[in-house]
Amino acid sequence: MSNIIIKRVTLHDIEALQQIGRQTFAETFAPFNSAENMATYLEEGFAYDKLAAELQKENSEFYFAMLDNAVIGYLKLNTGDTQTELKEQGALEIERIYVQQEFHGKRVGQLLYDKAIAVAIEKQVQYVWLGVWEKNSRAIRFYQKNGFVAFDKHLFQLGNDVQTDFMMRKRLDGSLEIQPLLENENVILYPLRESDFDSLYAVASDPKVWEQHPNKNRWQLEVFRTFFDGAIQSKGAFKIVDKTTGKAIGCTRFYDYNPQEKSIFIGYTFYGTISWGKGINQQVKALMLEYIFPFVNQVFLHVGAHNIRSQIAVGRTGAKKIGEQAVAYFGETSLLNFVYVIEKESWRM
Repeated sequence: MSNIIIKRVTLHDIEALQQIGRQTFAETFAPFNSAENMATYLEEGFAYDKLAAELQKENSEFYFAMLDNAVIGYLKLNTGDTQTELKEQGALEIERIYVQQEFHGKRVGQLLYDKAIAVAIEKQVQYVWLGVWEKNSRAIRFYQKNGFVAFDKHLFQLGNDVQTDFMMRKRLDGSLEIQPLLENENVILYPLRESDFDSLYAVASDPKVWEQHPNKNRWQLEVFRTFFDGAIQSKGAFKIVDKTTGKAIGCTRFYDYNPQEKSIFIGYTFYGTISWGKGINQQVKALMLEYIFPFVNQVFLHVGAHNIRSQIAVGRTGAKKIGEQAVAYFGETSLLNFVYVIEKESWRM
């Protein structure tokens, strides 16, 4: 459909924006929500005054997809402090891409998405992000096809119903996303946030957790604060959550990614004692390896020379010991570690 035009929306277009917004939202979500919740959201979410205020915000932009002077879809973008959740200056949010149902599969959504990326490049942002309902598999596949990776979840209120959205991100420089959201039926790995300190320290404050680790005093508040700060600064760390209880049970991370050698490290892992002996570590490592091996050929691990428990656990992944190395963890003294490697071709899926 080469005759589709992408047009910037102005204040003169509010009624058309209101109409396409309500129509496409209802087509997408009405089958999954009560009539009452839908009616409330369509009335409030696309109110004339609300749309007028959004159009006048400096860092928000709307675009129409038009065919023969008729609006068939639309796009909403936010930057800076108008973003709905993340407020980083180096980011652009795709808040909405909606297309009339009769034009699904005809590349209208792709054209609107391409416009979003063009705006992002023009604004020189580092990444583009968005939220998509966890049950909207069609949209999730679309964004995955375009290089987006889930990195968190958030709640979305529709009437009196609270729903969960995946937050997805694409880095425009093509760099590897090493903090995705990873999960199976038992655990979720969330990218680590500063707000996670208290829940993780509740796990880490037990001295028994660290008894075989090279640095045995991480149970102390000041020492763990240093460990946690290093995890935040690594931009590759995860909070591990038990899906049954919803509570944090440990932490791990990707680090030292080498794109030239196509290798990365996994480590800095700990679990609360309540999770020991339940196969949690094997599940977490499997999630991380399944995600990372399409991008690397080797995964390395540092394990403390006296950490027999971790050495046994690492051996269960098929890792092979290849050497010994003195490692200075973030803010800590150098201590002896064993170095293990898992090769892509030999890893048992």
